[in-house]
Amino acid sequence: MAASTPVMDDSRLEGWACDKAQEIMLREGFRLIRSARSGSNTEIRETTLLMARAIAASLVEASAVHRNPAAE
Repeated sequence: MAASTPVMDDSRLEGWACDKAQEIMLREGFRLIRSARSGSNTEIRETTLLMARAIAASLVEASAVHRNPAAE
């Protein structure tokens, strides 16, 4: 039986991952900076969790795109 080939080649996946990381850092990183400036530990914690969720969602998305060509 032949080994399955990935749907998205490594260079395309790397480019997608870099774009996604930049998007998350611009959006969630800016929110984290604003909450850090406010000094509220609760707000910092909540914003950190939002960033973690965005990163986790991007990992799930990357996995789906890597396996399913229709998801691109």
